Amino acid sequence: MNTRAWIVFLDESGVSLLPQVRRTYAPRGRTPLFRHRLNWKRASMAGAWGYHSTDPERGAQPCFHLKPGSYDTPGLIEVLEQMKVF
Repeated sequence: MNTRAWIVFLDESGVSLLPQVRRTYAPRGRTPLFRHRLNWKRASMAGAWGYHSTDPERGAQPCFHLKPGSYDTPGLIEVLEQMKVF
């Protein structure tokens, strides 16, 4: 039996600073215009919970990785390699 085995649940999510557009009140026939530059910043985060398979006393171990922009396949592979070291 391999005593170094971990069970890992990994998830990736992205956020942006794009403002929320909401309904406003205006006189009938005069729709309000919201002007805004569409060059917002984006960030991504990959998070994982790891459980050691033979030592339940350790509990869950959280691990996360932040990255400006978006993840792609090589970026997620890099996250997995860094988790291996963790």
